[in-house]
Amino acid sequence: MTMQKKTPQLKAEYTNSHYAVVDLGSNSFHLRITQLVNNKIKVVAKIKQKVRLAAGLNDNNELNQDAINRGIDCLTLFSEHLKGIPASNIRIVATAALRIAINRDDFLIPANKILPVKIKLISGEQEAKIIYSGVAHTCQDNFEKKRFVIDIGGASTELIIGQGFDAKHTISLNLGCVSFKEIFFADNLLTERNFTTAIAAAIKIITPISVNFLNLGWQSVLGSSGSMQALAEILHGRKQPIIITSDFLQEIKQALIHCKIIDNISFSGLRADRAPVLASGLSILIALFKVFNIAELTLSTGALREGLLYEMLPPRNI
Repeated sequence: MTMQKKTPQLKAEYTNSHYAVVDLGSNSFHLRITQLVNNKIKVVAKIKQKVRLAAGLNDNNELNQDAINRGIDCLTLFSEHLKGIPASNIRIVATAALRIAINRDDFLIPANKILPVKIKLISGEQEAKIIYSGVAHTCQDNFEKKRFVIDIGGASTELIIGQGFDAKHTISLNLGCVSFKEIFFADNLLTERNFTTAIAAAIKIITPISVNFLNLGWQSVLGSSGSMQALAEILHGRKQPIIITSDFLQEIKQALIHCKIIDNISFSGLRADRAPVLASGLSILIALFKVFNIAELTLSTGALREGLLYEMLPPRNI
């Protein structure tokens, strides 16, 4: 299990100015502890673990015991870091993999015994609205612009049209980088055929819901997920502007096909833990670019975790 930390403080003295957000994603679990200091948000600790819940779902949407155990082990660690933070300043949410799992209680019941506050299982629409809030609070562009926000998660993809802090149209689709990897890249091969099949499947899911989005229109497109961050890392490694275009997506697709197998994926700047789901996430993004005729996409620094944090902060900071 991959773990990334930023100055975790097990024995920190926490106060009412500290806030914690736990995001039980379908691919990774995230813990972020922040402190509000002079109206500014300071990150105190960040921990991420690749739990891969979505990969533990079988054809009947049952979570296997290994995935449940990985999740419980991760939350046992997280619970140590949450000690001392006021319960009112903690938000813990679960997303698509646990929405889908028919035996979710096999995970949620023991998990809730470990944690200081109960896990909130949020709907796809709630997730999309919180993601948009996180984007809106951290976005540097014209506040009055109409934005199209895309978030490709492990087992779901959220699409939002919003303006200011208002999410005007939202939807959550059952396609994600982990679930698509398990279906279309299960053989570990990076072939033209695998990409074509994955992209076509994504287009089939996206197309029926596209009309309302296209009718609303937008002035900018923002991405806020690991798949987009992976592509941004590749652009950064090349010292290129962090702007994702259709040509760039096709270039990365061909580079991946040249790698032949997932284990061979290597790009300057790309974090190793992002490589396994790069092809599947890329396939979904290529499909989104095609269906919505997207010219370019920029990276948002905010998403679900930021949205949850801003829900907790005093109103003057929102």
